[in-house]
Amino acid sequence: MRYAATLDDNSRIVTNLIIIITLVILCRQVTDVNHDSTTTSVLLFILVPAIIAAACLSPRYYKITAEGLVIKRALFPITILFEDIVRLRSITEEELGTSSRMMGMGGIFGYLGTYRSAEIGKYQRWCTNRENLVLIESRTRKWVISPSGADDFVKTVNGIINVAG
Repeated sequence: MRYAATLDDNSRIVTNLIIIITLVILCRQVTDVNHDSTTTSVLLFILVPAIIAAACLSPRYYKITAEGLVIKRALFPITILFEDIVRLRSITEEELGTSSRMMGMGGIFGYLGTYRSAEIGKYQRWCTNRENLVLIESRTRKWVISPSGADDFVKTVNGIINVAG
């Protein structure tokens, strides 16, 4: 089964604004008649790789396969085997408590990377929205994802895990 990874309004706005700002800076760089483009060069050097990295690492969709869950990304898809999953449940943003990014992005193409929460500790967050959150706990890691139809996703995966276990 395949579940969509749709951007929430906040991510959509942030992503579009960053892309527009980058395009404006790029136009400024190209049309600079004074040849004093150090500032725009530095901004482009930071923004362009950040946008490309976020686009490549952002989840496209979440898929349930025979072996486990796949977080499908343009680069480096993540597979979580059913046999490794200890617990899987729906959660809310409030249940995460205050989260801080250890290494990741918040808003551009979603909420991506490694985070730390006072409530659940260190976790990998591969979400495109903050509404349909699912917490996956394995023996060694925790992930938070945001498949569309999170309740159906949790029910389906828990049914598979319970049958296999």
